Amino acid sequence: MDKNSNLPEDLIEEILSRVPTKSLARFRATSKRWNSLSKTGRFANKHSASAPKESLPIMLIGSRLYLVNISLLGMHGNDNVAPSVNVGSQFHLYDPRYNSSRVDIRDVFHCDGLLLCTTKDRRHVVCNPCSGETKWIKPSSRYKETDYYALGYGYDTKSSCKQYKILKVDCQDPLNRNENGIYDLTSDSWRNLGVATDWSLVAEVRGVSVKGNTYWIALAITLDDFPNFLLSFDFSTERFQSRSLPRQFKFSDFAVLSVVREEKLCLLGGDSRGLNVLVTDSIGVMSWSKFLRKINVLKLGSWMSFLVDEENKVVVCCKKYPDSNRELCIVGEDKYALVDHYGGDLDPTCRPKSSQVLMSYVPSLAQIQQTPLLPGHKRKRTKHV
Repeated sequence: MDKNSNLPEDLIEEILSRVPTKSLARFRATSKRWNSLSKTGRFANKHSASAPKESLPIMLIGSRLYLVNISLLGMHGNDNVAPSVNVGSQFHLYDPRYNSSRVDIRDVFHCDGLLLCTTKDRRHVVCNPCSGETKWIKPSSRYKETDYYALGYGYDTKSSCKQYKILKVDCQDPLNRNENGIYDLTSDSWRNLGVATDWSLVAEVRGVSVKGNTYWIALAITLDDFPNFLLSFDFSTERFQSRSLPRQFKFSDFAVLSVVREEKLCLLGGDSRGLNVLVTDSIGVMSWSKFLRKINVLKLGSWMSFLVDEENKVVVCCKKYPDSNRELCIVGEDKYALVDHYGGDLDPTCRPKSSQVLMSYVPSLAQIQQTPLLPGHKRKRTKHV
C-alpha cells in the first residue's frame, strides 16, 4: 500500500514533474501510484517541460553502447590531477527473434531521450533506455548502407502531442536522382519524400537533433567551390532548409556538429591555423557565439564526434576510426589532454581500432507510439542504462 496515498493527485503530479528523469526512474519502484502516473502521455509532456535536463555521455564502441564517465579535473591549472575517461555500464539490446541474442549496433541517433539504433543486419529499432520501451521498425524497401537515418518529431495539430518519425536520407550522388523517405511511427509506414539534387552529405557525417529537428553539415553541389552549409529537416513540415554557416566554417578543412542538452547547436571546425568552436544563441535566427579557440591542437577531421561542457569550457573529441592508442582528446582554453578510455566495463570483444561515436544522451519519459499487440503477445523491453 502506498504511504503517500493521502496526497492529492495534482500535488503529486506537480512534484514529480520537476524531478530529474534518472531520480524519477528510481522513485517509480517505490510506489505503484507514482509508477502508473509516470507512464501517462500527459505526465510525460509535463515532465519534459518542467524537469531539469540531465546530459549523460554515451559511446558506441564497435557494436556496443556504453555510458561513459568523464572527469575534467586538471583541465584548469591543476597539473597534479589528470583528466580521465572511463567506460561504464553497457546498454543491452536483445533480438526479439532470439531471447538470448544481443543485437550488434552499427549506428545510433539520439532525439528527445529516445535512441534510433541501426543494426549491423540492416534493421532499425527505436528505444527508450530509461523506461526499457522498444519498437522495431518495418524495414524500408530500398535500403543502402550509405543511407543516413535520423529520428525527430512534429506535433499533432489536434492533440498537440509529439509524433515521432524517422527520416531516411539517400546518400546524395550528384550524378543520380536519389530519393528520401520518412517513416511515421503512428501509422507504421514509409512514405517517399521526393528528390534533392542540390546538396550532398559528406561521407559518414553525423546529424544531430535540436527540439525535434535534425541538422547536418552539407555541401552545396550546384556551386563551383562546394561550400559547407547548414542543412536542417523540419519534421512538422517534412521539408529541408539550408542556412549559411559562419564565414570561417564555409571552407574549413572540416566542420562537425554537436548539441548542448538538445537545446543548442555546437559547431566545431578547423584548419592549419587551429580549432574553432561556436554555440548558437538562438536556433530561430541562427546566431552564434564564440565558445573556444585553440591553436596547435591535434588534427581531427570530419569523421569525428564531440561533446561540449559549457560550465568548464571544454570539448571532448572522439575520432570515428581511432589510432591504436585509442585516446580521446579533451580540449580546454589553456591546454589539451589525450586520455585512454579503454578498460572499465568495456566488452572484451571490442578491438583496438573499433569504430566509435561519442554523444550526449538526455534521459526522458518520452513514449514510443506502438502498434496494438495481438492477444497473447508481450512487448519486449531493453535493459535500462
